[in-house]
Amino acid sequence: MSKSITTLNSFLRVSAFLCLSFSYALTANAITTAEEAANEAVVKRILEVKGTPAYRAVAKEVFSADHKVLRNEFESLIYNAKDPVLAKVSEPDYQAITERTNTIERLFGDGDLVAAMISVKGKHTGNLYGIPATGKTFDIVTTAVFKLADGKITESWYLTEEAGLLMDLDVPLPKRVDGRANLPPIYDDVRTFDEDLAVHLKNPADTAEWKNKELLLNYKSQPENRSLKWEGRRPYSNLERGGIDDIKARAEVLGVKGSHGESMSGRKDMIAYTITNADQGLIVFRLTAENTGPLYGIPAGGHHLHDWEVGFAKFDGPGSWKDAWWAAEELNFVLTVGGQDGSPESLNFFGEQK
Repeated sequence: MSKSITTLNSFLRVSAFLCLSFSYALTANAITTAEEAANEAVVKRILEVKGTPAYRAVAKEVFSADHKVLRNEFESLIYNAKDPVLAKVSEPDYQAITERTNTIERLFGDGDLVAAMISVKGKHTGNLYGIPATGKTFDIVTTAVFKLADGKITESWYLTEEAGLLMDLDVPLPKRVDGRANLPPIYDDVRTFDEDLAVHLKNPADTAEWKNKELLLNYKSQPENRSLKWEGRRPYSNLERGGIDDIKARAEVLGVKGSHGESMSGRKDMIAYTITNADQGLIVFRLTAENTGPLYGIPAGGHHLHDWEVGFAKFDGPGSWKDAWWAAEELNFVLTVGGQDGSPESLNFFGEQK
């Protein structure tokens, strides 16, 4: 066989292999995209009826038999209402809140996870976790992460503007019989951003999703472990919402000054979820630190701080972060500064308890 024919055959074999590999990659990507789209559709169904009388019927269809709620929509209010008096007068949320509408603002999947943000509007017409009906309307944001398998939701995790709800209704946190705070439990099934970044870098891919996730993981990793650099303190150009905007707004009403950073030392953020696609991203993490300073008029209690926070990102190109939207669990953060025993300043921050 001539050298030219041998070369041609080799070329054809390589070309065929490359075509097959490319075709497989496209097929695999199409399958993944189809699964993610299907997962998003399932999550959309439950979000549209969340907190309404139709919720239970839809839940039976979309939740797996072993579905777990890792964190409730109104987590801090629910735990505060674990009280003999408050629990007795509380009504189901779909009765205490009427005319509820859920507008999906963001919804995107990544593998078996789906991230979501919804705008929640409603009217407070019943006793909500110990808060007597006010007849007032509210407009808050709920964020969520769902895990799915075989077309069913197996896990749900929520974080809601509970502080914003109290402010919209112009009510204080309901007072418990024991006069204390009842903080939600802490669970430590989270990792450092540095650990997740190291794992991510071991499996590089030339995709927008991979580059976007690399950037998000870099942001919260220690500087010495980062694979990327940027100018200034932050890698994004536009801040849509700060993590404690409701606390700041309430502090202005009270006429007190302070800052988030002054209230803590030894901060370390522990990651729970990182979800990205070509255009959007989400990180969910738990802030940990020691309370060594006051928080907007709330004296330092010296407690160990722990608070969930979410960060949504919009990208204008692979690895190019444009908009950032942050939200902490602000009600819980205020209560954590006061500690389980509760300080007057923390318990009454959103209004005087009666």
